[in-house]
Amino acid sequence: MGTARRIARLAVLLAVLPAVAVAGQEELSRNERLERLREDHREWLEEEVVYIITDREEDVFLSLETLEERTRFIEVFWEKRDPYPATPANEFKDEHYARIEYANQYLGRDTFRAGWRTDRGRYYILLGEPRERHSFDGYNEVVSSELWFYQGDVQKGLPSFFYLVFFKRHDIGEYRLYHPVVDGPQSLVRGQYTQGPGPEGNVQAYEALQRVDAELANASLSFDPSEPGDWTTGRASLSSDLLIARVEDSPRRAIRTDYADAWLRYRDRVSADYSFNFVPSRGVFGVTGGPSGTPFVHFSVEIDPQNFTLETDEDQTSFYTTLDISVEAVNEDDVVVLAIDRPAYLELTPAQVRDVQASPFAYQDSVPLLPGQYEFSVIVRNRAAQQFTVLETEIDTTGLGEAGSSRIAGIVAGFDGTDLVDVPSPDAIRTFQVGSVRVQPAADGLFALGNVLYAFAHVMDPGEDQQMRFQLLGDASGSPEGEPLAELTAAVPTPGAVLARMSLDLGVGGSYWLRARLEDSGGALLDQRDRRIQVSPRAGVPRAGFVYRRGFNPETPGLLALVRGDQYLTLSRFDDALREYEAAVASGNPQLPAARWKLAHGYIQTNRVTDAAALLEPMVEQFPEVFEVASGIGFVRYFQNRFDESVAHLEHALSLRTPGFGLLNVLGDAYAQVGRLEEARATFQRSLEMNPEQPFLRERLAEISAPPPRR
Repeated sequence: MGTARRIARLAVLLAVLPAVAVAGQEELSRNERLERLREDHREWLEEEVVYIITDREEDVFLSLETLEERTRFIEVFWEKRDPYPATPANEFKDEHYARIEYANQYLGRDTFRAGWRTDRGRYYILLGEPRERHSFDGYNEVVSSELWFYQGDVQKGLPSFFYLVFFKRHDIGEYRLYHPVVDGPQSLVRGQYTQGPGPEGNVQAYEALQRVDAELANASLSFDPSEPGDWTTGRASLSSDLLIARVEDSPRRAIRTDYADAWLRYRDRVSADYSFNFVPSRGVFGVTGGPSGTPFVHFSVEIDPQNFTLETDEDQTSFYTTLDISVEAVNEDDVVVLAIDRPAYLELTPAQVRDVQASPFAYQDSVPLLPGQYEFSVIVRNRAAQQFTVLETEIDTTGLGEAGSSRIAGIVAGFDGTDLVDVPSPDAIRTFQVGSVRVQPAADGLFALGNVLYAFAHVMDPGEDQQMRFQLLGDASGSPEGEPLAELTAAVPTPGAVLARMSLDLGVGGSYWLRARLEDSGGALLDQRDRRIQVSPRAGVPRAGFVYRRGFNPETPGLLALVRGDQYLTLSRFDDALREYEAAVASGNPQLPAARWKLAHGYIQTNRVTDAAALLEPMVEQFPEVFEVASGIGFVRYFQNRFDESVAHLEHALSLRTPGFGLLNVLGDAYAQVGRLEEARATFQRSLEMNPEQPFLRERLAEISAPPPRR
């Protein structure tokens, strides 16, 4: 077979076909999802936590696929409710199961149902032991009833004191919860003590209850003494139904369910070890420009002290952990243009730990990202506690970097700003820094009254005699409007980083807007960016006590070109990617070997086999365990008709990484070229299992499977 024909065939063999759509399973009903649970997990959901689990937690639990996930969910469910996490016991969990045990032992005796299923059992589990409990049994006037007195938790929306009443309707059956509006006082007294339904009967029933017990009478009209019913008309207060609803909701009111939502959303990006250990965080995102018209996205993730854990040595002289950082940018076409995973090792002194224990920890970083619209996310995983947090935002850098177009790359509201003296280059880009200007971003744009706001903006490709006008505006209608409350103007220097200081002596807290206006020398508007800030009336707001800052250094020869090439490749802009890889290799940086093998694979795709060989051959001995080198030289040897060598290199590549079907196709064809037909057929079959939609491969498989012609 000639080289030209083989090149054409290889193009087909390596082609990546569109993914075949797989129809998803129809959504299961709740009962169907319950049936999938193991018996002990079904019992946990339907009996043990039925009164305290939130709807969202139940939905998530039922959607989990594995036993490991469900077991871990149950562990975290109780951890989230532990009032004293530092102690070995979980007081909430212990108390909850003690209430269930009491309800089953004592509150189901008058019924065939388990005690936890009864009304008394339900409210005992929800509220615990009443402060007082009065029983009315054997009275002539009153049916069998119980009056429970509770001191309410106002933080859970309950009154400071309230009643519950349980009664046996007509003295038959089990105790049921009494509803003042629905049941009315007449249902608590025997028939001879009232004159039938209606307001007059309720008044007479109320008077009969007064003769037995004044508090029972009052509770018959209202469970909330602060909102009593009208005893003159026998009309019950509507507040009781609201109170009952609040009681039933009380165990759920203070529970954050974001840990469950975060696991569902990020389960593919967070290992099972972290499972439901989500912790909240605050963050800031900002955009600046960089070389080659490349936008840079800067971000800061702040984690409160109680959610940031460190390990320590025996002498407690060193405290440490490793953070695993994942950064991802997905464009409008659901293409993952940027995906970075890298660790950050932290080792702190006791003095630094005291800062971390007293105030938030911040991780700050920056990455280059081609212009476009993205869903941008950052995941920070802490190995010490196996906890994770997530920040997300929408990034729109469309049009940035166009030659001759002065644009504001982004605007950052900071609580501190510095004009650095020792800067390696006036064009240096560091995290939240351009040139000599660095700003400390305010998490969530939060400030206190009287703070100084450091307004930071960066202009890409600034022109002559341009100025930046910073304005502080009100937020009466959810958007900036009206006359500026404060205003500052500064000239735009080169490289275009502008920092201005604005006092927040506003007199009143609230939501405001920071606006940056880029104007020409005549005051005409060239570009504008807005950022919302929040001003708190408190004396101060939390600021990070320890900041771990890292960033992308575009001054490293070839590094930015390599990253831009990778992003162009994900966007299928192959020519642009090849140009960037060539620039990265031309930089001569020996620390970027990936640029050479990526460029070599690009040359293979464009039939420049000789150029690919020149790049790869010196790397075979230097990087024997790199998949890209082994597979690349295997493709080169295939083109050069050196099939035995091609097989050896591709087999080695196969041992280094699970291959795509493109590599299997080339290896199978190389097997066929050297007469190893059985292995060729097995390799082609493996490729078809990965992607059945390869008609050319089926033809090739039939060709080498046909019996030889008769002579």
